[in-house]
Parts: sequence; structure tokens; C-alpha cells
Amino acid sequence: MEISAKWIWKKQRNYNAYNQTVIARKRFRLGEVRDAQIAITADSYYRLYINGTWVNDGPCRSWPWHYQFDVIDAAPYLQKGENGIEIIARYFGVGTFHQVPEQAGLLAQLDVTLKNGGKTRIESDGTWEVAEARAWRPNTPKVSIQMEPAEYYDARLEKGLRFSKSAELFDAHGGPWKDLHPRDCALLTRQPFAPRRFIEANIVASDWRRYTFPMARLAHPGLIEANHHVNTAGAVATCLVAGSGRTVTIDGFGMDISVNGKRGKGGRFRLRSGDNFLLAATQNVFNHQYKETGVRFVDCTDVTLQNPMDPSHENPWVYVPCREVDYVDNDIAFFSHRIEEREETRRAIEQNIAKLKKTAVDIPTFLASYGDTAECMPSQEMLLEDPHPQFEMRRVIRDAARCVNDPRALMHENAEATVVKPSKRGDIELVYDLGEQNVGYYSFELNAAEGTILDIFGIEYINAQGDVQHTGIRSGNNRNGMRYICQEGWNQFISLKRRSGRYLFLTLRNMTGPVSIRKVELLESTYPVSQEGAFECSDAALTRIWDISARTLKLCMEDTFTDCPLYEQTLWVGDARNEAVFAFTAFGAYDLARRCIALAGQSVERFPLVGCQVPSSWECLLPAWSFLWVISVWDYYFHTGDKRFLRKAWKWVKQNLRGAEKFRDERGLFSGPFWNMFDWSGIDDAHSTVLHNSMFVVGAIEAALRCASELGDKKTLQWLRAYRKELIPAINALWDSKKQAYPDSVHEDGTISESISQHTSFLALLYDVVEARNREAALKNCLRPPKNMVRVGSPFAIMYLYEALEKYGHQDAITESIYASYLPMLEDGATTVWESFPSGTTGQGGFPTRSHCHAWSSAPIHFLNRIVLGIVPVSVGGATFDISPRVKGYTWARGRTASVNGPVAASWKREGKTLRVEASGPEGVRLRFKRNDTHAGLTIVFNGRRL
Repeated sequence: MEISAKWIWKKQRNYNAYNQTVIARKRFRLGEVRDAQIAITADSYYRLYINGTWVNDGPCRSWPWHYQFDVIDAAPYLQKGENGIEIIARYFGVGTFHQVPEQAGLLAQLDVTLKNGGKTRIESDGTWEVAEARAWRPNTPKVSIQMEPAEYYDARLEKGLRFSKSAELFDAHGGPWKDLHPRDCALLTRQPFAPRRFIEANIVASDWRRYTFPMARLAHPGLIEANHHVNTAGAVATCLVAGSGRTVTIDGFGMDISVNGKRGKGGRFRLRSGDNFLLAATQNVFNHQYKETGVRFVDCTDVTLQNPMDPSHENPWVYVPCREVDYVDNDIAFFSHRIEEREETRRAIEQNIAKLKKTAVDIPTFLASYGDTAECMPSQEMLLEDPHPQFEMRRVIRDAARCVNDPRALMHENAEATVVKPSKRGDIELVYDLGEQNVGYYSFELNAAEGTILDIFGIEYINAQGDVQHTGIRSGNNRNGMRYICQEGWNQFISLKRRSGRYLFLTLRNMTGPVSIRKVELLESTYPVSQEGAFECSDAALTRIWDISARTLKLCMEDTFTDCPLYEQTLWVGDARNEAVFAFTAFGAYDLARRCIALAGQSVERFPLVGCQVPSSWECLLPAWSFLWVISVWDYYFHTGDKRFLRKAWKWVKQNLRGAEKFRDERGLFSGPFWNMFDWSGIDDAHSTVLHNSMFVVGAIEAALRCASELGDKKTLQWLRAYRKELIPAINALWDSKKQAYPDSVHEDGTISESISQHTSFLALLYDVVEARNREAALKNCLRPPKNMVRVGSPFAIMYLYEALEKYGHQDAITESIYASYLPMLEDGATTVWESFPSGTTGQGGFPTRSHCHAWSSAPIHFLNRIVLGIVPVSVGGATFDISPRVKGYTWARGRTASVNGPVAASWKREGKTLRVEASGPEGVRLRFKRNDTHAGLTIVFNGRRL
């Protein structure tokens, strides 16, 4: 489509307002429609309705300099005569790991061909009407550092929308969004998914007082970023007015609290009768997980808060900035400073905060020292509406069964309803089990009195003792839920936000009468996968492990591969390499892999190396991910034979490796002040020179050499061979003959790390780095690591151990490892695979992992098909497959592996001393049977022919 529409929004002075939602609409008449397409995009989000029907949400993620619009077949939604388009558009006004917001803007264009041959174009311009949708409350905290502001809807504000003519901001190609082009992957699905089991009803305590502060935005108003090292130093202060002396509990979240100049023990503070001065200062001034902080009063019902500068002010808090120690920069720049400079910056900020806490011990000293700089501001600017902590720190009083009639009715699509009656003891909570992990939109219908509050929060895990693993402030720092305030009568709502979880907690607050809930469901929303791959075998546990791995991968597929559907929903480039490989087996999903490669490749227009999570407002480099991206380019080409895209990606590959070459130290190793992790383990990686990075460079060079050969780029081939030839000896110079391993890193003072890990051994084997004389020692480190060696810590990193083991013929060690690592997940009732191994996670409050749905862990999809089914692609574009099942320990197996030409199927069964193998594939695909050591002593019958 040739786009001629205008970018529009509600007319206003500031188009960078925080968390603003508008509704744009256009009425028009049409004759009989033959064909119609609508192109639509927005910064940062839209939901499109045509004639009252929900059509789509978008846009897909993209960089502002390569912005995308969705193109949708609109004909099914149009009618002869009067028509209407309505769009909910939301501008986040804050950085995420999914977008780089520029300013508010909406672009839409409907092109219609009528049955009489006439053509009509309806495009966003000054004739459209726009109103601010105040029902979506703007004053909410971010869901998480990775995501947008949380969803808080007040249905009482639906009425009285004030529509006016829109403001035309830019021509289609005249705004900050450049290179407009159509979306390059499928639209997401919407499938109703009802809860499968009612668990319990509880009365929970309703007394609650907590304040949440947007410290990053207060310190840096208008700044669009999501960086770790943007200083949030500052404080808030209030006066606590107590009727008598008493001890109270005050919790700080990301804040260090003092009352009358004294810090409490265990959050307990002694108040005197009358005025008490409370100061809450930011605790960790460089911590991107705490852009927002909070203060909670636990047992202070008879204590009032009062503004210490203006007792009559409606906001009892004042903000105390630390402008003299402001630090604003991205994390790439921060880490480029010398360590001494970084520590000096950090020390200056901490000293400033320490001075503030020491000086401001009561109201007079506070006013004397900070009265000129402290700021009184409206509550709406300084305080956030944040219902999540009330759920996370809920206190169950007793069972609420008597207050709930037919709690299962809301699970079913019929005319019955669940009726909930209020309790004087507290709020009513209903808990439901979806039966398995899922992701999608909350949808509900209920009848309630005006002002009734419904909170819906999702969690992934409840242990056998009934302990709830929360996702929020004390754990994963994700506000995984929403608040809805009812208007009088029937309320129907579908959330704007896709959320994930297994268990739903519905809490009704502020009830003045019975609430009738007709329906609560999740509208499952994922990439529209076609499960061409499959796996079954005589071991039911392995079959189930494959199934939950595939389920996990599906839930981590939207407009890109994502790390997890709950905590981040982020395209992490390293995660995407693993997930694309797994998807090539289970689903194909070549367009999604291609899209992820392109989004990451475009980041070299901004960074010296490919970024680690894209597109994103967090400016950070994780070199291992940059080099895995090159490997993913070859993966994609190998599986698809798509040379056209390879040519497109080739410029990014060369630029990425040229960038890497610039970071060579005096030893010839890759060395840079970046986030140099690879695995959640004990690797000594907090240094510029970390050995696994150089090994990944070699792996990237190997992949690039294959690409260059396919493209006939002789000049680049010559350069890459020379680069590899210089880098490998530099790595091997650090082999420790005494420890029979490589060190983890070289410290800044030149000393060699004492730490050794499995990772360098299996990467050296995988990428042909290790010298022949040390190969057996490296392999031993993979199979039987010594006690003092750091072992693989995550299912992400184990992918590369498995690749090395497969390369050296140790496939049985892989299946044994899958058993040991994944069977405990099954035994714990998992329906998806976890971010961490059951035995390898610490700091999760006694729970087995943080994320219970993490597709970087879906390796069983890939390796079970290659090992047990024996389906292995061996040539570009899926032209040839080896069929070589390993039959040790199994009696039969069957399944399929997706390919660009169509699925390749294999099945086998042992009948005494005979192994019968059947394999089939698309026309033109060659299938070759290949013997392996598990076939010894067996007669092979392949596709009916004895071999």
C-alpha cells in the first residue's frame, strides 16, 4: 500500500505525556465492498475496532528508523452503508525492552475497492475525532522495567468522552518513524481459554496503606530510557502525626527509611505523640529494577500523614531531588568509563544521599537544609496507583465459602453466574487454575455496584504446601495483573495487555452489595503455530518432556521469539537463537526467525555490536549474544536456503564482526567493558576479557565463513580466515596444563583467573578451538567435570554443551542429561519448562525457579528428534536428511521434524533382533539411513527393505 495518511493524536502541547490513552474514530459510508485493506500503526500501541468488532492489536515491535505497520484484510468487517472505525491508541511515554518511544502518534489508512469498481480511501487526518480515554488511568507504575505502564481501568469514567478534531502531526513519512514498511510476520491468535478448576475462596484483609513513587521520572522528567545506570538518587519526606507515642511497622521497597533521624530495626519505628519526620531515600541509586519505589504502613491506622512543607497540601509527601549528582547516560557509555571513574560517580551519589539522611532528622533541619530544593507537587504527579503490592502482601483471614454461590459458574459459557456477597471481615478472593500455563488477554463480564473493584493477578506456581510464588516486588519485579473499577450494572472488559500465568486470583474490593460474575476467561494469544513436528516414544516421560517443551516454545512466540511470556516478553537475541533452532524442528516458523535476525541486525546502526535485546530503550551490549546472532544467521540459511535474505543480512554480519575485531586486547583476545555473561552460574565474568567471548567470536567466524562461501564473497573469506587464524592461538595460549582447562577470564591487572568452567571446554570443542593434544581433557570436563570446576547453570547454556557432545558422538549423555534435568519438572506438575534447573536455582524464596515458562529451555524438542528419532538435516534448505535413530533403552519411537519443504517423519520399532524403520519426507527430499553403534547386532529393515 502507498501510505498517504497523516499521523494524528489528540491536540495538546506535550506529545510525550506518560501513559496516555486516546480513542480515535471515523464514521463513513460505503457501497457494496469487494476488497479492503487497512494499514495501521501507532507509537506505542493500538487496538482496532471496525463496526464494533475487535480486529487486531499492534503494532509489531520495530526500531523507529525501520518502523512497521500492520496490513489487515478489512473486508469481512465492513458493510454497505454506515461504517465506523474506532481505535484505542496508547502512548507509553517511557522506555521498554520492546519499543523506543518517540512521541504519541497514530496512523491508519483504509483502502476499499467496491463491487462497482469504485475506490475509496479513508485515512487518518484532521477530520477524525479523538478523545482522551481517562478510564485507562495514566498514573500507574510500569509493569516491569522491561514493559509498559500497568493497566488500571476505571469504568466510571467511560461516559462523557470529549471528542474533538484530531491534530495532524506529520505526513506519513515526515515524523520520527522512518522507513515505514509492512509487518513481516503473522498476526497473533485469539482463542478463548477458560479456567479448568476452582481452587478456593478466601477473605483477605482490606486494611492497606502504601505509597509508590516514580523515582526515575521524578529525577529525570521526560527522559525516555530503560537503562540500569541512570541515577535515581533522591528522597521523599512526610510528617507522621500520631495521637500518642507508639511503635509502628513501616516497610520500604527500594528505600531506606528513617523516622526522626533514626533507622528502625526490622521495620519497627517508635513514634512520639504529635509530629514525626519520615525520610525515605533511594536505597540503590543504580538499579534499573527499582525505577519505582514504595513505602508501606502496616499498623498505622491512627496515624495521619501531613506535608512537612505545607500542612494544607492535598499531597502529604514532598520530593527531595539530588540534582547536583545527576547521572544520565546509557549503559554502554557507563561501562566505557574506567572503573575508577564509575566508582567515583557511584561514591559521589551515595555520599550525597548519606548527607541527606544525616542532616534531615526533623522538620526544622529538613526545611533549613532542603526547603529551597524540596518540591511540593500534586499527588497525581508524585504518587502512583499501584494495586499489586496489596495482592502480593495479601493476608488471608479465613475461608470465604459462605460468601460465594456457585464459584464454578464463571468458568463456563452459559447463562449461569457466580455470585459473591460482601463480608465485613475483608475483601473476597477467588482462586482458579487454568490447568496449564498460558498467555493472553483477560476477559470478563460481571454485574456490580458502582465503585466495586476487581483485581486480577496471575501467578505461575503454587507449591505442595500451598505457598504462592508471587511475581512482584519481592521476587521477579513484575506487576502481573490489573485493576478494574466497576460502573453501576453490567461491566464487560477485555484487557489491553497480554499476560501469562497458570493461576488466577480474582479479588473483589470495596463491595457494597453482591457481585454477579458471568464469565472470566483468558483469550490465548500467540504466534499462529502449525505443529508439524512431533515426538513419541516408549518412554512416556520423554514424550511428556517433549510436549511441555513445545508448549513452552509456543507461549514464547508472539511477533518475535521472547524469553518468557510473563516476566519480560523480550526478544533476547541469544535466547532467540536457541528458540529458532527448536522451532525449526517443532513448527518451522521461518518468518519469525528471519524477523528476529533482522531486528537484531538493524541494531548495528546504533551500536558497535549487535544488541542483546531488541528493539529496546535499554542500551546495553552482551557480546555472547552478538556472536550467537551471527550463528543464527547461518542456522536460518541452512534450514531454508533463503539466499535472498542471506544477502540482506550479510552486511550486518560483516559489520558486527568488524565491530568485534576493534575490541582486541594486547593478547589478541576479544575484550570490552560490556555485560560479559553467558550463563547463570559462577563463571568469573565481571571483567573485560572473558574467554568464552573469544570462543563465541570463533563460532561466529565459522558461521560467517559458511555464509561467505555460499555468497562467493572471496574478500571477506580471506579476512575471516586471517581473523580466525590469529584468534585461536591467542585463546589456546591460556590453556592451563596443570588444571587441564581454560581460565574463565583475564583480570584488569593482567592476572589470570583462578576459576575454571565447563563452558570454555565445550565451546572450544564445539568451535574447533582446542588443540588436538588437549581435546580429551576438554571432553572429560564436559562429561565428568572436576569438583572445583564451575558447571553449567542454566538450560540455555546446556544447549551448547549438548551441541558439543553430539558433535563428538556422546548422544546418550545428552538424553541422560535431559532425564536428570527435566524429569523433576514433570514430577513437580510442570506444564511448561523452567528458566532454571530444579537443583540450580537460589534466591527464589524456596521456589524451584523464577520463570516457570522459559523457551530457552526447550532443547528436548531439538535433541530428542535428532537422537531418538534420528532425523538430522545434513544439507542446505532441507534437501537431505540422515535417518539414524539411537535405539538404546527404547522399544519404539515415532514423530516428525518440520522442514522448509514439509515435515520429515520417522518411526521405528524393535522386534527381537530386527529394527524396522520407516521414514518419509516431501517430494524431492533425500532420506539416507545411517547406522550407529546402537544398531550393533540388529537386522535393519528400512522402508521395507533389508539393509
